[in-house]
Amino acid sequence: MTTAPLLKSVDAAAILGICTKSLQNCRKQGLKYVKIGKGTFRYRRDDLKEYIEAQTQCHSEPRKPRSINTTSSSEVVAFEDLAGRKTMRKPRR
Repeated sequence: MTTAPLLKSVDAAAILGICTKSLQNCRKQGLKYVKIGKGTFRYRRDDLKEYIEAQTQCHSEPRKPRSINTTSSSEVVAFEDLAGRKTMRKPRR
């Protein structure tokens, strides 16, 4: 049985186009790895491809519309009222 060689962190990061610190974050997000000793990680090329596919989003799906609410979420201040107050100031002498 012949297996493909495991990739070092630097090589795996280069394939993903990210730095090694970001690769650590990818591991936390579900990127599969092989741990060899303390602090030594290796990656399978197939696992990198699988991770890329899992992270790929379809851009043709419709986006959710943004909220057009002009009041703050706490409903303490309405932004229109703030704008109105600025225009109602007395002129300086």
